[in-house]
Amino acid sequence: MIIAIAASENHLKSNVDPHFGRCDWYCLYDTETKKSSFIENPVRYNQLQAGCDAALFLIGKGAKIVFAGRFGSKVIDVFKTNNVQMVVPQTQQFISKIINSFIS
Repeated sequence: MIIAIAASENHLKSNVDPHFGRCDWYCLYDTETKKSSFIENPVRYNQLQAGCDAALFLIGKGAKIVFAGRFGSKVIDVFKTNNVQMVVPQTQQFISKIINSFIS
């Protein structure tokens, strides 16, 4: 399963970004291979629909769970339609802490 995490920077000590569609990076973590990678958000500077375009981008990458500080209503609709779970951490968290919660 692929987990996507909105990231402020491209390393595991980065915090989860508060903005889903306008974050600079996404961390993709594969629960099967236990590998993580960072990809730049290619739509962060879009004038319109950055959130929806980012959601479709991550769905195309196979994301089934997405973490971010918040999600817009249109993004929520896109993810719900595609059966992608959204998670908003209650407190600021490092990406490494989220990944560690999936390692058993």
